[in-house]
Amino acid sequence: MNNGANNFTPERVEELRKNIDFSDIPEVTDFSQGYLRNQKQANLVSFKIDMDNLEWLRELGESYQSKLNEVLRWARMNNCKLAEL
Repeated sequence: MNNGANNFTPERVEELRKNIDFSDIPEVTDFSQGYLRNQKQANLVSFKIDMDNLEWLRELGESYQSKLNEVLRWARMNNCKLAEL
């Protein structure tokens, strides 16, 4: 998609940035919680997982935590019956 953004010179970008009003956005001064995340809230949870399952998730090339979350979401959305496992 060509939206013309590649044609902005550094001078034009600086000019545009000067005209942005940030007055209604609070300044972030506490970075102790790490980087900003998307809208979904992540909770820190510890659990045990068999190494073969962990290796399988890691081989898929993405963050294994994200992939595990996708697998769990798929199981839930497809009415996987955990009691039958």
